[in-house]
Amino acid sequence: MEVGKSVVLSLLNSVQQSRTGDLMLGVRLDKQLESRLSALAAKTQRSKSFLAKEALTRYIEEEERKQRENELTMARWEEYQETGGAISNDTMTEWLESWGSNQEKTCPVK
Repeated sequence: MEVGKSVVLSLLNSVQQSRTGDLMLGVRLDKQLESRLSALAAKTQRSKSFLAKEALTRYIEEEERKQRENELTMARWEEYQETGGAISNDTMTEWLESWGSNQEKTCPVK
């Protein structure tokens, strides 16, 4: 199953759908990564497919979170450019310093 310096985990030419409706994806891994994946699968008593799916899920969730954060940052930047509205350092400092006191101030950020 060796192709150049890569190991083909699956002989799929493209994404294919299994009988259960799940999609199968062929992935090329270098020998070192495949060896690490195999070792981890053996130690955790999980399949390589399970570990790969878990890694992809976590990666995609993190990238989606980054995208949402970037979109929010850009929206805030555009709002600032349109309105010029900003919260001064003094206002934020006063609010932070009021934490835990009997006269705690309302958060100035809306």
